[in-house]
Amino acid sequence: MDKNKNTIKWSAPEFEQYEKGKSWYVITGIIAVILFLIAIFTKNFLFALMITLAYFIISAYASKKPQEIKLTITSQGVKVKQILYTFENLSSFWLFYDPPEIKELSLRSKKSIMPYIRIPLGEQDPVAIRQMLIKYLPERKHKESLIDNLARQIKF
Repeated sequence: MDKNKNTIKWSAPEFEQYEKGKSWYVITGIIAVILFLIAIFTKNFLFALMITLAYFIISAYASKKPQEIKLTITSQGVKVKQILYTFENLSSFWLFYDPPEIKELSLRSKKSIMPYIRIPLGEQDPVAIRQMLIKYLPERKHKESLIDNLARQIKF
């Protein structure tokens, strides 16, 4: 964590990793098998293929270890790894902060393809981040997406 008047730097894991025991994989496997059998029974082979692929992708992603990413807030924008999100392309920010579960910065982009950018705070002080961002962006409450909420609930 590095702070000066015009820059805040920190690093954090790219996502929160939850411990998943064998039961997590067994339950997701059972759900996948049930959906697969329904697809076969209804002769929807494309759906059966999609369920199979989805199960393997979800299982692989669930076992992935998060990388440590470098984050920076400057007077120009917010940099995540090598990507700079300039303030002129952002419309607002919101801090989701309910430790230990939720510690994220949400940026609202002006682009419709990727409207929200979620950035992990790690151990960074949310008050310092807010004080820096409020100079450049309005603070507006963002809603947590159904997918983010569901993923946290099932420890994904």
